[in-house]
Amino acid sequence: MEMKQCAQGGHYYDASIHPSCPYCNSSNIGKTMPLDMGRTMPLSPSADNRGVPQGGTGSDGKTVALVKEALGIDPVVGWLICVEGEEKGRDYRIHSDNNYIGRDKKMDICIGGDDTISRENHAVISYDTKEKLFYFTPGDGRSIVRLNDKGVFSTTVIHTYDVVLIGKTKLIFMPLCGEKFDWA
Repeated sequence: MEMKQCAQGGHYYDASIHPSCPYCNSSNIGKTMPLDMGRTMPLSPSADNRGVPQGGTGSDGKTVALVKEALGIDPVVGWLICVEGEEKGRDYRIHSDNNYIGRDKKMDICIGGDDTISRENHAVISYDTKEKLFYFTPGDGRSIVRLNDKGVFSTTVIHTYDVVLIGKTKLIFMPLCGEKFDWA
């Protein structure tokens, strides 16, 4: 497999199968294409926050969440919604287990446009499928992350409508999963 990133949309595709990005070819949107070992995946630019296809476990050695392994997809469990900052109005999908936050496109939650956010692992938001709780953890970022205007220095439980400040970006937390609903 020869993974390549397209310059136009930032999508990843297998260059040994496709001469150009199949995601940017609008005739493929919504269809499926074969993957290794007979699996298929949607040809959708919104496969996840970064446009990186979610093909499950495979020969690429990529670690997948337990929920994804059980269901075959990595369903959304909640959102962070930007209410202040360069990406005001944008939502970021949260999946089960750890979601790493940074400005780099390879982060699970990529918050671009805010140079006060570290490229990688500025913070982590996690959903524990066994306890049915969300957690917020500071990462390796230079600036202090805040939860409801208080500095966060260790892992803490996060609740509906809590306000997260990362760099100059303010986000509201909105869960989907918890005591009343869970994908399991």
